[in-house]
Amino acid sequence: MHVDWDPIGIADLTDQMGEYDPYLAGLCSLLINHASEKEVFDYLWNVETESIGLRGDREATTKFASWLCSLIPTDGE
Repeated sequence: MHVDWDPIGIADLTDQMGEYDPYLAGLCSLLINHASEKEVFDYLWNVETESIGLRGDREATTKFASWLCSLIPTDGE
């Protein structure tokens, strides 16, 4: 996750690897429950802009949300 979605730029700082841990449970819950790509994006965007307080990178967040959703098989797979 740190390589593909790293809004605060800590991917290379091993001492800070737990910085995103508080957000994983909510993200995993969305994915397990087959949330839409928009719902995943909205969650990540809220983390970036509200929880972390950054301006956000809409393009990068959209790309990451899409990639995450592609990892979850649909009911027919």
